[in-house]
Amino acid sequence: MKSVEAYFKALGILICLIFIWTETENMLAQMTMFGLILVSIGIPHGAIDHLTSQPRLTKKSLIRFLITYLGLILIYMGLWFIAPKLAILLFLIFSAYHFGQTHYLNRLKNAVWIESVLFISRGFFFLSLILFGSFETTAEILSPILSIRYLGPYQFYFIFAFFGLSIGIQFISKISFNRNDLLDLFLLPFLLYFSPLFISFAVYFGFWHALPSMVSEYDYLARFPQFRGAKKFIIQLLPFSLISMVGIAIILFLGIKALEMGQLMLLFFVLISLISFPHVIYMDSFFKKSSKTVPSST
Repeated sequence: MKSVEAYFKALGILICLIFIWTETENMLAQMTMFGLILVSIGIPHGAIDHLTSQPRLTKKSLIRFLITYLGLILIYMGLWFIAPKLAILLFLIFSAYHFGQTHYLNRLKNAVWIESVLFISRGFFFLSLILFGSFETTAEILSPILSIRYLGPYQFYFIFAFFGLSIGIQFISKISFNRNDLLDLFLLPFLLYFSPLFISFAVYFGFWHALPSMVSEYDYLARFPQFRGAKKFIIQLLPFSLISMVGIAIILFLGIKALEMGQLMLLFFVLISLISFPHVIYMDSFFKKSSKTVPSST
């Protein structure tokens, strides 16, 4: 599975290079690539939270999981209505933590607060590259809720601050720098910054976050015979993946006639944030427990 991850990262690099080299601003091409990555990897990697949290699932525990999961979504939805600016800030923070965490799978050994700072700083480094690299598009999408255009002149201060902080915390934490770190810190940033917003986000989210997470999920569930093997794993991904995709598609379809393009894009990211909120909580718990030895069931 690690070789699969390497191949897809190479594909992600190629996709960025093509869009940078051709300087295409064709939104249809961007959204098509974005949609393909989201549907094939992005959404499915979060579709088995019920199994990674409790592989030996019963009907009762599944119902309890669904109530909790939907409850978290409703709470966060309420925050979007009551305090949208706070909801955006929270989305950025838990996304940064979640993305940063993926860079340190199987390498953690420090106190929780140090790990949290490390994850958030590394995640914000990549998010700042994506968002500031296409700053006008980012500002336009967020404009219905808040204005960020005044941050434009300070973009490199943010980028280098998060870069320095994440490097410093990793050094202090005595977590060794490997080949993946070299790729992530000295090649990927340029690709993300100069690629169009939807391409840079899709490539990073899909190939640097969702795919490594999915590999960890696959390796963990392979410890249980009922989930062992690629076919069984894919079958488990399908139900909640399809539910999420159909639900998002219906809401966006209903919003096409009533919303402008920028508002529609914002609605899409709000929907992604709603399903991401409980996912981050469950995946954080999963990453912390998956390194422990779990006996196979018989």
